[in-house]
Formats: sequence, structure tokens, C-alpha cells
Amino acid sequence: MAQLLRRLVQSAGVLWGSLTLVFLIFSQVPDPARAIAGQNERAEAVAAFRATHGLDLPVVERYIQFMAGLLPWGPTDSGDWGWKIPSLGKSYLGERPVVEALAEALPATMLLAVTAMGLALCVGIVVGLWLAWIGEGRVARWVIGGAALGMSAPSFFVALLVAWLLGHVWHEYTGLPVTGGWRVIHPFQGPQVAWKHLILPALTLGVRPLSVVIQLTRNAAADVLNESYIRTARAKGVSGPRLMFKHVLRNAMNPVITAASGWFAGMLAGAVFVEFVFGWNGMGLLMFRALEQGDLPMVMGGVLVIATTFVLVNVVVDAMYGWLDPRVRLT
Repeated sequence: MAQLLRRLVQSAGVLWGSLTLVFLIFSQVPDPARAIAGQNERAEAVAAFRATHGLDLPVVERYIQFMAGLLPWGPTDSGDWGWKIPSLGKSYLGERPVVEALAEALPATMLLAVTAMGLALCVGIVVGLWLAWIGEGRVARWVIGGAALGMSAPSFFVALLVAWLLGHVWHEYTGLPVTGGWRVIHPFQGPQVAWKHLILPALTLGVRPLSVVIQLTRNAAADVLNESYIRTARAKGVSGPRLMFKHVLRNAMNPVITAASGWFAGMLAGAVFVEFVFGWNGMGLLMFRALEQGDLPMVMGGVLVIATTFVLVNVVVDAMYGWLDPRVRLT
């Protein structure tokens, strides 16, 4: 428990440092008031925009207000002190609360990232273990070569290829739409998750982590197969799937879990091209439009969500290390 608390404190420090760095970077961006209001807008309107969003305040005061808005305890709208919903300010465009926009877009990206990573782990671990079992050969070389090709392929190219091939050329066989959001409105049952729209973007987003998982699992499992306890298990008559899944899998998972955690956090930020091509209205597309329009509060909110997810995933992964391998201890 003490080790977990220490890790949480360290993670909180990393998160605070990330937020401070992001704020300082965006505080150096030229005043967006004139750019958003327009070059021909009256000076009074520009000044009112700065006052509304606190751009007329000193950087230190703006930083204090920014950090105070993230705390769950503080002054509420009624003027009293108490529990409140953390605030990231309002969008420069439309005055929409950033938290509200992120809460609407985040489930779509999380669903896409979890599905893509789940597909990569399930298929990649099985294929990697199979390659380690059959050893070197023509089939193994072809599979590893294909994995290397998938790992090096840019996301936007894979997205366009998958959309054209499976959503257009072979549409009469797959029946999969090229574009579509994560929710559809059923005329009688109301909003529903559009699972059919999820297949192509999840497949596209999962290609690169799938390639990494295959290679890492194969290399780690091949090393484990050379250990003395594996030879002992074989001498006792344990072989085949039981040997791979009971004795090899758990001891070969540390590098796979490490890579998967980094990929999962990166998916939240790197899904922009995939969401753009397939019309998946998630956080990646939201941040892309915010950057394009100079909506800094929305961009900062997205960076905050990604940094928080990355920190939390690392804490979970550190805890999993001790479960997978008792020799590993948090430091």
C-alpha cells in the first residue's frame, strides 16, 4: 500500500509538471483575441473578449486561476466554498464549457482506443506465441515481415487504404460504411452505439500496435522457452498450448504490457487522422478542429485528458508488473 501511495504521489507531481508546462507554452502564444475577432473588429470588442477569457490578466494570476479551476474544492457559482466540478474554462468559439465538450467526445475515442488495443493484444499475443513455438522458418519470416510493414505504415495511409478497400471496393461483401459516428439514433429505441461504424477505424488504429505486440511477444516467449523451468515442465510431460499459456505467457508479458500502455495513451492523441478519415467524432477530431481555429482552452483541455490518462495507465501497469512477475517490486 505504501508503495502504491508513493507511486500516486509521484504521478501527481508528473501531472502537475505537465499541466504547468502546457500552460506556460500556451501562455506564450500570441494574443488570440485579435485573430479570432478579426482584423477589422473594433478595439472595444477585442478588449471585451480578452476580459471575458482572462487574457488581460498577468500570467501568474492566470496560472493560479487555471490550477484552482482544476481542484474539486473551492468557490462555487453561489459564492460559497464546497465541492465543485473541475473547470477548464470556456471555448473561445461559442462559449461552450471545455469540460462539457471533452465529456461528449472522450467516450468515442476511449471506445475506439480500447477496441483497437484489445484487438491488437488478443490477436498479437496468440500469433506471437505461435511464432515462438514454431521457431524460425519461412512462415515465421513472412509473418514478421508483414508485422514490420504494418508497424512502419503511416496511420493516414492505412486509414485511406482500409476505407477504400473494405468500405468502397468490397462494400457489397463487407457491408461496412466508410464514415459514421459512434452513436446513431434508432427511431424507436433512441441513441445506440453504432458497432458497425467501429470496425474500420478500430482495425486501422490497431494495425501498428498489433505489429508491435506480435514481435514483442514472439521475442519474449522465445527467450522464456529457453529457461530451465520450461525444460523441467517439458520433462514432466507439459507441452503444447498448456505449456505456452500456463508457463510462458505470464512470464513473457512484461515488455508487451509496457508497450501496450504507451500505445494506448498515444492512441488518444494519435487518432486524429483515423477519426478524420472515418468521421469518428472523438477527441482527436475535436483537438484538430480546436488547433485549426486557435481555440486554446479546448487544446489545453485535450492535452490535460491525455496526460492524465498516460499517468493513470502507468500506475496501473506498475501494479500489474508485481502481479505478472513477483520478482518485480515498485521502487
